Amino acid sequence: MSPALSLLPALLLAAAAAEPECPTKCGDVDIPYPFGIGTRCSRSKGFEISCVNNGTAAVPVLRSAGGARTIPMASLSVAPRPEAKVMLPVAYKCYGPAGRRVRASDGRVDLRSSSVFRISDSRNMFVVLGCNTGAWMNSGANGGGRYNYQYYMGCFTYCASPESPTDGRCASVGCCHVDIPPGLTDNAVYFEQWPHNGMEHSPCDIAFLVDRDGYEFRAADLRMDVRRSSMPVWLDWAIRDDDGALTCAAAKGREGYACVSANSECVDSINGPGYFCRCKEGFKGNPYKYEGGCTSEEPISLVTSTPLKEEQIWEPSGKVEQLNRFSKRSRSRKRGYNEVQELAYARVVKIKIITVE
Repeated sequence: MSPALSLLPALLLAAAAAEPECPTKCGDVDIPYPFGIGTRCSRSKGFEISCVNNGTAAVPVLRSAGGARTIPMASLSVAPRPEAKVMLPVAYKCYGPAGRRVRASDGRVDLRSSSVFRISDSRNMFVVLGCNTGAWMNSGANGGGRYNYQYYMGCFTYCASPESPTDGRCASVGCCHVDIPPGLTDNAVYFEQWPHNGMEHSPCDIAFLVDRDGYEFRAADLRMDVRRSSMPVWLDWAIRDDDGALTCAAAKGREGYACVSANSECVDSINGPGYFCRCKEGFKGNPYKYEGGCTSEEPISLVTSTPLKEEQIWEPSGKVEQLNRFSKRSRSRKRGYNEVQELAYARVVKIKIITVE
């Protein structure tokens, strides 16, 4: 009886057409599918990333709803969380010595409600700086409630004297902060109209969203260069197709269902409508890709009764590919000491050969 290696279907990954050759990095930032640089490299328009040169390096950017603003991106990931870190501008309203307003910006970048992105409520906070300052954010109109908005959020700061603010403390003396609600896409900030004459130590009302682990108040921030300042902000993303399939139950079985890897699973988004994909337990990789998607974290152990000279690990880029050239549909061909039967349209990710005497 000829020796053979038994390959179980459950230990194989379904093969599919390869993704087109597309850039996978912009500068130092990985750009994993379903995102892509250029129109033919992403899943759809909402996942397009632009790669621009800022004068010193290549930087990935998102475009605002109207396309007028660019949003620099510091990181982008599929797993373990579907998220991106971006740099958003601060909002401000600045005053001269006489208390008259001299410049202002609401900080708006407008991700729009149909975007694949939502501002992460679990990883960000809303911060307000100033010495006689009140600032807030609200949802778009028609959100319901007493004032026709989904939410209002904000806080107030005050300083009894220029020396009152303390580094490292953000408890309404020069600095305050609050949590934010889920589903946030509009980052526009609004300020109270309070007197500011004689406040050269705090010339601007300032407010911004920021990574809750990425900011610590310093009294010097009351005089930051607001027009050049931006803050790190986490965005959650999800599949939000315009066909109405905004849950796993609705999307499964439809054309365009995103979780295409054989060892992927679907998860409903908890920050806005939609769903995202992840690899099943014991697998890692990109669940949005057919080829090379979710692969086993451990070598697949197979047993042969034929003694081998040494233990071998066969990788897809090495001996497995050589072996596959000898494998046909549902037929086995000899290769050296061993014989492998490969199922039709299947690809082994990693094989560990164990010899049994």
